[in-house]
Amino acid sequence: MQVDGIDMSREAYRISFEADGGTVRGYVPEGLVMQMLSLNRRPGHQQVYEWLADNSAAIEAALTTLSRGKGPTTAPFDRLSLAEEI
Repeated sequence: MQVDGIDMSREAYRISFEADGGTVRGYVPEGLVMQMLSLNRRPGHQQVYEWLADNSAAIEAALTTLSRGKGPTTAPFDRLSLAEEI
């Protein structure tokens, strides 16, 4: 899984990975990371990248499920969303 930066308008981290023969792109809300790290402030970039790495398998599974048109995924990963193709 690759972190492609933050989308400030969505307050979410853009991520991408390969699944089912294509690239899946999605968003991980910053609020989810804050909740999972039990923070009452914005997390530092290092904290976010470590949390994303530690949870990459679950994030990829949830977004792959969504990309297949299935869902919803289970909490807390039900807050993830697919990126719209432009």
